[in-house]
Amino acid sequence: MTPNTGKILRAAALLAAALLVLSGCGQDGSGRDGSGAYAGDPPQSLSAQDDQSAAGQDPCGGNAEKVEKQVRQERVRSVTLAGQCTSLSVETTLGDEESDAAKKICDAAAEVAYSGDTNAIRVVGASGKELSVGIAGAPCLAQP
Repeated sequence: MTPNTGKILRAAALLAAALLVLSGCGQDGSGRDGSGAYAGDPPQSLSAQDDQSAAGQDPCGGNAEKVEKQVRQERVRSVTLAGQCTSLSVETTLGDEESDAAKKICDAAAEVAYSGDTNAIRVVGASGKELSVGIAGAPCLAQP
């Protein structure tokens, strides 16, 4: 083994050790995000956010609850926030052809949703199809 080979092996070992240490780093070392959920967990439903609000830990400032109260009706199944509270999703029992009704739900949600970090709304039908969308500063649109 040449003298340079030993230096290269030591440098490679140090680099590998550094990568292992850095890859294990998270916000608090537990693999959880700031809300207490693991980074790969799905967005929380309103009921889960209600539980956190009661404990004073709602990371989205109660925004989903405000929207849920605003759009409360039989056809709305759930209101969730995702993407660090930037994207609000309203899941409904609407059919794929009911985009006008979805737009009305989006418009109602928009009256209170754009506070804090929330800047986008989507209304989803029973099949999972996106029926209406909205962004802060613009009217909601019905999807064809």
